[in-house]
Amino acid sequence: MVRQRKDGIVFTLENEELLITVDRHGAELTRIYDKKAGRELLWGADPAVWNRHAPVLFPFVGKSFEGKYTHEGKEHGITPHGFARDMEFEPLLCDMDECWFRLKDTPDTYGVYPFHFELEIGHRLTGRTIEVMWRVKNPDSGELLFMIGGHPAFQVPEGKTIYDYTLVFNKEGKEAGNHQEELHYLAPNDQGYQVEEKTGSLKLKDGQVPVTKGFFDQILTYMFDGAQISSVGLLVDETPYVTIDCGDFPYLGVWTIEATHPFVCLEPWYGLCAPDGYKGELKDRPGIQKLEAWGTWEKSYSIRIE
Repeated sequence: MVRQRKDGIVFTLENEELLITVDRHGAELTRIYDKKAGRELLWGADPAVWNRHAPVLFPFVGKSFEGKYTHEGKEHGITPHGFARDMEFEPLLCDMDECWFRLKDTPDTYGVYPFHFELEIGHRLTGRTIEVMWRVKNPDSGELLFMIGGHPAFQVPEGKTIYDYTLVFNKEGKEAGNHQEELHYLAPNDQGYQVEEKTGSLKLKDGQVPVTKGFFDQILTYMFDGAQISSVGLLVDETPYVTIDCGDFPYLGVWTIEATHPFVCLEPWYGLCAPDGYKGELKDRPGIQKLEAWGTWEKSYSIRIE
């Protein structure tokens, strides 16, 4: 039976298989503990390395060119990945098997992002699967422009390194069995902007590719576009470790920093960093999502612990 308890600003969901925690700060999934294997899977947010676990990216994914974007002819400054990950969400619900938080626009957010919005983030625990649910509401008469993304970091098991990981694509979902030989990707330059010269194809064997030394040297982040990927997973010594089912998400990012980061991030996105030099209108930026007046937008992805 799933048990739930509220512990200060952190919600804990637990069953016989897993224990997970979600913090109201950023509505961030902060722990996935595998009770059967006796190990932590989510990165512990060591501030000396990377001080996050699985941040929610909203209302932007990645960087805007020179930290700025234009909406209806007016320029605004915005931090990479937006502001939601650094804000306190309002607890909405913590039931036996799921919890929800909500963030609404404030005068401060409106100053850098001139839209009214409601963002609701939910997590549901079922067996060995965590469903991460997003709901964006437009409480205004104008169109809402936004991006949203996940950024969970999966740390290597004790005694292992990222070079013991193998990435496996499209083992399941609507693209199961497709794109087994190569995947097209976009990639950013050193400044974090998407550039054409970094575009390429990742060669696979039966849908898999090992993380070898230098895998992230030239391609800092693999940004798979075109809704090519319905699932992505990590194997450890060829044994399934974790799988993300991202359905029909248009983009998926894979990121780490080889020299310092003992984890790999598998990132389902509805959005993308800006192309290098992009100074056009926000509505025309690649990856932007458009929500009609008074509308509601809902998507989810799942994390399965193998």
